[in-house]
Order: sequence, then C-alpha cells, then structure tokens
Amino acid sequence: LADRRVPLISATGSCRMGYRVAEVVGARMGRVLLELGGNNGVIVMQDANLDLALRAILFGAVGTAGQRCTTIRRLLVQRGVAAELKRRLIAAYAQVRIGDPLEPETLMGPLVNDAAVREMLEGIEIIRSRGGRILYGGRRLDRPGCFVEPTLVEAHPGMPVLREELFAPVLYILEFDTLEEAIRLHNDVPQGLSSAIFTESLAAAETFLSARGSDCGIANVNIG
Repeated sequence: LADRRVPLISATGSCRMGYRVAEVVGARMGRVLLELGGNNGVIVMQDANLDLALRAILFGAVGTAGQRCTTIRRLLVQRGVAAELKRRLIAAYAQVRIGDPLEPETLMGPLVNDAAVREMLEGIEIIRSRGGRILYGGRRLDRPGCFVEPTLVEAHPGMPVLREELFAPVLYILEFDTLEEAIRLHNDVPQGLSSAIFTESLAAAETFLSARGSDCGIANVNIG
C-alpha cells in the first residue's frame, strides 16, 4: 500500500478490510479493485447426485476454515433429500481432520487469530438466540492455537444473521420446496460472489444460469 508507483490494488477478504484498503489508497488518490466478502449459496435439488454434492459442499464450506471469499456459507436443500443430506453432512463433519495445514492429512487448519475465534463463538450465540439449531460443532478445540470445530446450522429464512458474513467455517442449511423459492432465498443477501446448483434437470440448470436465476458473478452447474 505504501508503494505509490502501483496504480491498481486488488484485495480479497472481508468488507471491513476493503474499507480500510479504500481509505489508505484513496488518501493518495489511487484506484482500487476490491473483491470483498461473499455470502455464497449452493442449491441442492432432490434429483441431485448426493455423493457428488457432499464432497463439494464439505470442501467448499470447511476448506481454509471458512476464511475465503468463495466459502460456501448457505446450503439450500430441497425437502425431499434434506434429511438424508443433513445426515451425511454430520457424519462427514465428524471425520474432518483439524490441525497443521502443512500436514497432508489435514483438511481444516486454524482460524487466523483469537479475534476470529471470538467472533465465531459470538456468532454461534447469536445464531442460537435467533432460533438456529446447531447440528454439529460450534466450539473451540481445547488445544494450543486458534482451532475450532466446523459447524452445521439448521437455519430458517427469518434469521437476520443469514444476511451477514461470518468469516468462519459455519454453514447454514435451509430447506425449500420449489426452485423458484430456492432462487429467491439464494439471492436474498446483500453479498454475492459465487454460487452453484446440483441437479440432473437441464431445465433447472438453465433457469439457475438465466436472468431469473443466480445473481452472483460466478455461477456453477453440477449435473450428474
């Protein structure tokens, strides 16, 4: 930031960091290109390949301990497969290896610092107070370092916290009946960066990619 020869700065991370970057660069009349927070959603239709969806959701929500702008934070599941997918996710989360990210067997490393741990735990309490149900995780691990459990939350659309970005491995699960309802829930947040749908229906996939579908800049379709 101190190098005045650089006219354009790209930054990733939270909106709060983006505000700080804009202040510093703006003081020298510089330009910024900011990729800020994401509240990314994934839709799972009842015709989806759940084995494929499970692997993608697990890595997308837990990898990097939820500390990247493309982390999956909201999972929208059609009611017909919701119970089964929740069961599989709970079993998969219980097997996540947490530890040194330089070790090849580790899937999830620590949060960046103690402040991030505090923010996550405070967020968990807010979630509980607003009617969210913790299906798995939600605690700090009793070991040196900023290690926490990846967390699954059974949420409902009326929770204000769904529209905020908790920069931690917390995944909200919401159920829906129709694709139209899922798209409405998916787009009902002020942040949008990446999104995906799991389905075997070309019609559903095309709707998701159309002007009536995902309003995110990066949209992925997984068929099969």
